[in-house]
Amino acid sequence: MSERMAKLYEKAWNQTVQDLNDWKKNIIINHPLSTDRVHLDVSREVAHTASLLAEQWERELEGKVTTPAP
Repeated sequence: MSERMAKLYEKAWNQTVQDLNDWKKNIIINHPLSTDRVHLDVSREVAHTASLLAEQWERELEGKVTTPAP
């Protein structure tokens, strides 16, 4: 995985979690290692949504030259 893709996944994860309703956000932030079925379902949903978002951003950036911030 490229460094750019890793950054996109991280940014997408953060945005996805930020946009969650309070009860889902609570599960992700306060119960990250839970094996409860509902917690696992929420974690999978967030990971899936974040990966789709990051891959969308990657397609949008494809072929564009980006310059790192100073």
